[in-house]
Amino acid sequence: MSRRTTVTLTDREEEGITILANKNSPEWALLQLIAAELGYELTETSSEATILRVLMASGLQQIRGRLLEQGYERMARLYEEDAEFKSFAVEDEALLRDYAENVDRNLPA
Repeated sequence: MSRRTTVTLTDREEEGITILANKNSPEWALLQLIAAELGYELTETSSEATILRVLMASGLQQIRGRLLEQGYERMARLYEEDAEFKSFAVEDEALLRDYAENVDRNLPA
């Protein structure tokens, strides 16, 4: 689904895009790395629209990551209150940790 949307940027936002679009800046180099991690390719000829897409994808990933962290924090508080969980053997804790790491690896970003 492709929709054409017009976005009006503030002066501050335009300044940020200008800094990121400077192909000789450290910000550009970092943005290229982030883009590659997200499945985008930024080249010397990439448009501002592509830069904005990378920034949006990066922001979405950040939001999803924070939501996941909040969920784990809530789950940890529940487990702290759960007497049965506190009585798990050390081996069970390792299994739970392995399970949580497996979920983290397999969840979409």
